Amino acid sequence: MAQHSRIARIATALITLPFLLLAILFAVSNREAVELTLWPLPYAATLPLFVTILIMLFLGFLLGAGFMWIEVLRARRQARILRRVADQQEQELNRLRRDKRLAVDPDGVPNLPAAGKPANTAPTTPATH
Repeated sequence: MAQHSRIARIATALITLPFLLLAILFAVSNREAVELTLWPLPYAATLPLFVTILIMLFLGFLLGAGFMWIEVLRARRQARILRRVADQQEQELNRLRRDKRLAVDPDGVPNLPAAGKPANTAPTTPATH
């Protein structure tokens, strides 16, 4: 297990370090100041270009994560509903199996009543004349 953990750390580093290097190069290359305004508002902000782009990327990430969270909630709700239906059907199946076992005598002969006859009739003896 320790070997798996070590391999996972190495793989994480091999994936993370190139992205970190790209982010640093991007920040160093895009230090020019840009002015941000939002049309109807009279406010303006002057930020380095890399900060502006990173903020937009972060906001996009949050928006995407929010939509994914909503979808996951829907999927979990649907799974809960389907689990409840499956549990109800399993209970019904168990009830039907139990009723079937009760309807068969130890010899395997069904104890089901014939059509039109009451279920618990005592055997009749033939009448002698």
